[in-house]
Amino acid sequence: MASEIAAPIALMKRLSINPDVSDLLEAIKLGSRREHFTKPFEFTSEQICTFTDMFDKRNLIGPTQFGEVYRGKICEGMSGSKAKNVIVKRWDEKSDPLVGKDEYLMVKAQVMFLTDASVVDHPNLVNVIGYCCDEQVRGVVYDLDPVDTLHNMMLKDDFTWLRRIKVALGFLRLLEFLHGHDKPYLVFNIDACHIMLDQEFNPILFDFGLMSGGIIGELSYPKKFIYMSLGYVDPFFVDTGMRHDLSCDVFSYGVILIELIAKIAIDLEKSVKLMDLPDERAKLVYKPGFSLVQESLEKDPGYDATDGPMISNLAMRCVEYFPENRPTMKEVVEQLEGLRVVKLHGDGLGPSN
Repeated sequence: MASEIAAPIALMKRLSINPDVSDLLEAIKLGSRREHFTKPFEFTSEQICTFTDMFDKRNLIGPTQFGEVYRGKICEGMSGSKAKNVIVKRWDEKSDPLVGKDEYLMVKAQVMFLTDASVVDHPNLVNVIGYCCDEQVRGVVYDLDPVDTLHNMMLKDDFTWLRRIKVALGFLRLLEFLHGHDKPYLVFNIDACHIMLDQEFNPILFDFGLMSGGIIGELSYPKKFIYMSLGYVDPFFVDTGMRHDLSCDVFSYGVILIELIAKIAIDLEKSVKLMDLPDERAKLVYKPGFSLVQESLEKDPGYDATDGPMISNLAMRCVEYFPENRPTMKEVVEQLEGLRVVKLHGDGLGPSN
């Protein structure tokens, strides 16, 4: 199955772009409806390169589905503020099938979404400082000084049980928020590589290149031909070719939850086989009443033995093959909030301001 995840690039390059989103940069320049909102800066490629030391590999945090993300630093006064650490995401040729005639479409769409008044204050969405649409660089600068990506943290011992539950709960509440709009947002390419952990271990979503709904509009024609991130692909929609819906995000969240509690991660350095996928590994060992929680995490402060089977069952329900057997995001929130660890440590598991 893993070998089938790549879509035919030649076909996608011939696809046209939805005209409704062909001129999003003008919407960005109009700014937010909030009076106190600061418009994103339009940086040059030279400035972006300065922030990242010419995209030095020592500043590389990791890959995204359509590019890479780097640590950077903005000098005092350059963005109207004091010097600050940032992250810089740039798109590469992997995004070409999505953009058609407008090679900057991905940049424009993400900045437009993040500056919309309906989402701009959410604590688990990244804040945008500026963007670059030069010929040399397609990128966005985000106001974030993270610990690391969730993917890079998955196997680390200092990523404790309480921190993992904080991430699971915070990201879940973000998805519930996005799904709860009048025109629900479908993230569609949920991936541990697309979630940063800030210094307080709050999960921050910073990449959503296949998102649809809300201000972005319906899933565009090119996006329908590109699969979700490797390891998080909903097998039902791959096998049937049916229309994607919010249950795809539920499936991908279930994979994230399995990784968090079982302390496993997809190895990006090797070719991934079907049985390497977190949900497939979990299905091999799971049975009702069984806990997928990794043994070392059971020894962490805050772990309660009754939570193991409950959170494992929840994760396995999310990755059910048939979408109708999966819970809604609201139902997942209710069940996760029912864990003893959440009831006992709830105040410490919310976003830190």
